[in-house]
Amino acid sequence: MSEPESAVASVPPRVLLIDLENCPAELGQLPGTLNEFSRIIVCFAGAEPKVPLGLVIVLATAIHDGRLEFIGMDKGGKNAADFGLAFWAGRLVSEMPNETTFTVLSADADLDHVVNMLRKAGRKADRQDGGRRLGQGIAAGGGVAPAVEDAVDHFVAMRLLSGMPRPSTRDALTNTIKAVFGAGKWKGTAPATVLRVLQERGVLTFSTKGKVIYLLNGANAAEDREMVLDESSDEGIPF
Repeated sequence: MSEPESAVASVPPRVLLIDLENCPAELGQLPGTLNEFSRIIVCFAGAEPKVPLGLVIVLATAIHDGRLEFIGMDKGGKNAADFGLAFWAGRLVSEMPNETTFTVLSADADLDHVVNMLRKAGRKADRQDGGRRLGQGIAAGGGVAPAVEDAVDHFVAMRLLSGMPRPSTRDALTNTIKAVFGAGKWKGTAPATVLRVLQERGVLTFSTKGKVIYLLNGANAAEDREMVLDESSDEGIPF
């Protein structure tokens, strides 16, 4: 085995357990999150989450391969999803290698009990607060930039939910952002930062061909679905 292949093989598996009731915005982050984890379990209680068609197409391969699973509780309740996550944590401890690391994504501190039990079982585990993990614009010094959040709010309302045609490619979207922030209150806002926050919020993602897939509803939802279907037929993504 070559040295690069050995390095890849040495990376320990990672499991992500998502409490969707506490972290609904994580749904839009899944396309990027898939590259970070070997298995992702999403637990929810009550009504099934409404997954935009564009997102379903992006996630289809991972679901088909068993790397991503959505687990619904038969009965709702305050801690229903928590019990689901606890069950799957125990199941995956027995199924996955000993070096597997676990991350629980939830704002619910009660899930620290699950993390502690995983650690007692000899696994590396932590809990992350989805609200702090996602949706923050980053300033030059690495801190949160509230002005960027305001700028993105303005862009979404004025340009993506207003009924105007939405840019269909990454380049077109970048040019639109430059035009919107070329003058006025948010002049000089970096397009790359806006794109990053839009993706972190789950507003949009990009296909392998560089097309924009919008994950939010609005006046252009039908056109967005048509574009996604056209592209998916070319790529042959399984369902």
